[in-house]
Amino acid sequence: MSGEKRRYTRVEDTELRRLRESDSRLRSLRNDLPERLNAVQQQCQQQMQQRLAPLEQRSQRQEQAISGLRTGLQSLERDTQQRLKRQRQEFQRNLQASENRQQQRLQTEVSRLEGAMQQGFSQQRHEYLSLLNQQRQEYFSLVEEQDRKFTGLILEEREARQKGQQILQRQIDDVVENLQAEREQKQKLAQDLLADVQSICQQMDQEYQHERFAPGKLAQLQGELELVQQNIEAGVSEAAIANAQQTYLKLADLRLELEQKEQEWQLYYQAAFADLQNLLSEVDANRQVELELGEGEDLDKFSVEVDYWTQGRFSEYEQHLQELHQQLVEGESSLTTEQLKELSQRILDQEPQLAELLEQAKLSILGSQMRAEIAANVVDALEELGYNRVEDTYEGDDNRDTFVVKLKNISGDEVVTVIRPEAEFGANSVSINTFSPTLVDEQATRQNAEAIFNLLNEAGIEAVGELECEQEADSRYQDLRQVQQRATEQPQSSPQSSSQS
Repeated sequence: MSGEKRRYTRVEDTELRRLRESDSRLRSLRNDLPERLNAVQQQCQQQMQQRLAPLEQRSQRQEQAISGLRTGLQSLERDTQQRLKRQRQEFQRNLQASENRQQQRLQTEVSRLEGAMQQGFSQQRHEYLSLLNQQRQEYFSLVEEQDRKFTGLILEEREARQKGQQILQRQIDDVVENLQAEREQKQKLAQDLLADVQSICQQMDQEYQHERFAPGKLAQLQGELELVQQNIEAGVSEAAIANAQQTYLKLADLRLELEQKEQEWQLYYQAAFADLQNLLSEVDANRQVELELGEGEDLDKFSVEVDYWTQGRFSEYEQHLQELHQQLVEGESSLTTEQLKELSQRILDQEPQLAELLEQAKLSILGSQMRAEIAANVVDALEELGYNRVEDTYEGDDNRDTFVVKLKNISGDEVVTVIRPEAEFGANSVSINTFSPTLVDEQATRQNAEAIFNLLNEAGIEAVGELECEQEADSRYQDLRQVQQRATEQPQSSPQSSSQS
């Protein structure tokens, strides 16, 4: 006959707190995190320079196109391009200064980061994220600085434009005074002005991503130029000239807006790209970690494959980061600023999950060791009752799963103890299965079970609930070779689904 006695157990709160607080003894086996951080920073700087290069080429094309203008707008445009050029140069100087500060900060804080790595993952993570946050704030500070610079540039541009418009108006007045009878001259001036504004409009259409940063605005101005054309065709030159001037002023404002939003986008993209690259680098550095348990001579070190102990969640996490990386790279030519900010926030939301995964891996290995220790206490209790250990194994040869130990006495009775993990850390179900060729004394097996749970309680493993008794033992665990070889499902997420013994 056979029988089963089952009870749930949990580790005492003080012991659970001690185990959870041992995070300072979880550390990466890689010691090159500062070098990785530096490499990512250099990569981001190179990427930024590559993105800025086309902007400089665009500026050169704009300067060349100015020579083809026919009216006084040529002078206005030349002055505008010089101001924009100075602004772009200042932007790049500020960006370089920011990158230099980041580099210097990394160099000065490498020793602190290395020291934090020796203390453990929590401290390492704190220092690492502090560095990344400082880098991110550098870019956001540049955004604010560029906003202030562009506010000043817009005022300067409009003041210069007013002076230029006065010169252009004098040109128009000269036509009226000297050639009052020559309507053709006024018509030609209107046509030349329209051609110049159309040229500037066409250039902006080709050179700027206006639908990305200011959707619909250029199309609206193109519609206004059609109205100017209609004025010219109707012989209303004065209206055509006035409308063309107003459209040019709006085009000039739109160009400044696009320049500003483009630079703002570059900084947000750089911050998001750096955040993601640093996170991917940190993930790569923490694929394998070391867990220390015990003190002094009892100190044990475990090399932990994080993906294994998180049941593949680490790989899933990395895959998700790679998908975000793909979205970021593929969206370089299409993401709006708002879409970029949203993607950037999604990247930041991923940062805490790495620590959570490493915590999960730590608790998983601690739980595995805990089940082995429970089994050792069971063996001690049964050996006092005349049983001898036969063998033990993890179900499916998987250290994350159920631990099974078999003992046998001289009469041929076998006791197989099955220690199955529950969802909550520190909780297990312990079932004691007795297999005997003769009649089993129910009272004796109950006393044996109670003795085992009393011994566990003395070891800091509390029994929860009443002792559950079944007439039949779980025969699936009698042959430990089959237990070791069979494929198993991973521990279930609820006590109800994992309590069948």
